Amino acid sequence: MFELLKEKYPTISNFFDTLILNNDFAVPNSIILHGPDVLCQYYVALLLARGANCTGDKSITCECQNCRWIKANEHPEIMTISKINSKPDGDDSKSVISAKQIDMIKDKLVVSSDYHRFFIICDADIRELTPEEREIQSRFDFLNMKLPQTEKGTWIPSGLTTKCFTDIAANALLKSIEEPPANVTFVFLTENVENIISTIVSRSQAFYVAGLSKQIYDFEFLREPLSNYPNIDRRKAIMISDFLLDYSKNNDKPLAYILAAIQAYFVELAKTNAQNTAFKTRVFDDIEKLQNLITMLSSSVREQVVADEAGYILTN
Repeated sequence: MFELLKEKYPTISNFFDTLILNNDFAVPNSIILHGPDVLCQYYVALLLARGANCTGDKSITCECQNCRWIKANEHPEIMTISKINSKPDGDDSKSVISAKQIDMIKDKLVVSSDYHRFFIICDADIRELTPEEREIQSRFDFLNMKLPQTEKGTWIPSGLTTKCFTDIAANALLKSIEEPPANVTFVFLTENVENIISTIVSRSQAFYVAGLSKQIYDFEFLREPLSNYPNIDRRKAIMISDFLLDYSKNNDKPLAYILAAIQAYFVELAKTNAQNTAFKTRVFDDIEKLQNLITMLSSSVREQVVADEAGYILTN
């Protein structure tokens, strides 16, 4: 099912393919997809739902009833939950995932189902696609999967934040995540894992979804703390680590984004020091080490551990 995504998402593709092709494994009951392109995450979530419900050959081209329903975004047991999706009668909330929506999920779980049910939980807007989002959508055209349809315009998923998915709503859903019926999976979409309450994070498997859009990094914020690179005193490693985590938290930027911004900053440094062979060797060696840290984040290694290692790499 994930064979055509292996080049871009090898970790996710291999893991999920193993789950859906091997009857001895079960799809996790709670998954967090995180990264810069939430639209990518939404397509990955739908693809996983297809794999878990496919009654055909589990290929990307399968046309069984479940695959056709999911591609059309019309499957009766694959629900998108957002501030504008799956609103029960009498729910007039417009900016948050509401308590009534959580109650609706709980009511559905009381009734058994012949399908593997998925609840894809995210924020969302109705607006025009940006050029970057149109590019992402075009790259998933081969999947033939539709976004939810609305009468008011194009539906676009965005990442969960504590503003949209409040602690109250998250805690109300917690028991359903801890003790769900068989064949139920919650998928949370967010740019940064820290935007989701820690009690849900600790009960979920998290996967970093790299962006497909061309990312332009603003690395001006790095010039001062890294001004003495590559001669930053090793004793400042903890200070660098704290800076990375604080910037991530205060600016709502995933740590993976910040590490990629450092890589972009280093590429600029290499260009401006093209004649300094030793400097370029150090820069490109550190770029490779930072890429390994980004991969570690995709494997759910704690951000504190990654930030501490980055502080060690960036100091001398």
